[in-house]
Amino acid sequence: MTVLAAVILLLPFVLSPGASFALTLTGATAGDRTAGLRVGIGTSIGIALIAAVAGLSGVGNLVAANELIRAWFETIGGLLLIGFGAMPLLKSWRARKKGGSPRSTTRPSRLLLWSFIAVVTNVKALALYVIVVPSVIPGEKPAIYEYAVVATVHIAMLLGWLALVGALVANVPAIANRPRITTVLQALATGVLVVLGVLSCVTGIATLFS
Repeated sequence: MTVLAAVILLLPFVLSPGASFALTLTGATAGDRTAGLRVGIGTSIGIALIAAVAGLSGVGNLVAANELIRAWFETIGGLLLIGFGAMPLLKSWRARKKGGSPRSTTRPSRLLLWSFIAVVTNVKALALYVIVVPSVIPGEKPAIYEYAVVATVHIAMLLGWLALVGALVANVPAIANRPRITTVLQALATGVLVVLGVLSCVTGIATLFS
């Protein structure tokens, strides 16, 4: 697969709002100017792990073919996303109750870990490398090479996009210095995470009990 083909394939996955985007907004609105980089690194490690496992072993095919495994991933991943989304709101509420600043209660160092967990438990991310990539690679070269190309392009695009989003939110005065705007962005990030989590849980639980 060429780099251009990988870019075209991955562009919708990178630009569509998801957990990584929402986590970046969460960190950036809390004042962390490196939120995009932190989330990007955590997500990139997860992508590299998924691509390596899918390309080197049969685990990817097992996950793709087993509805029960996918359902557990969806349920657990959904609960984690809901937790990630609700946590900043809980911290802000506690800080305001104590008369403190909501910004001071955030711990941006956790963004890297959160983003890693979010991607490795995300069925959509797994499906990309387990179902989509195998269906589009030409097969002329070893599978691990094709997976490496896709993962490298994916990581590069994701790092650039999240770093841009984080920098804009945290560094542009018109955004960073207006509490109302940052509050709206925080609410948007929380909403995205919670909605994604609920949808994932509903899909997973429905499959488990079907």
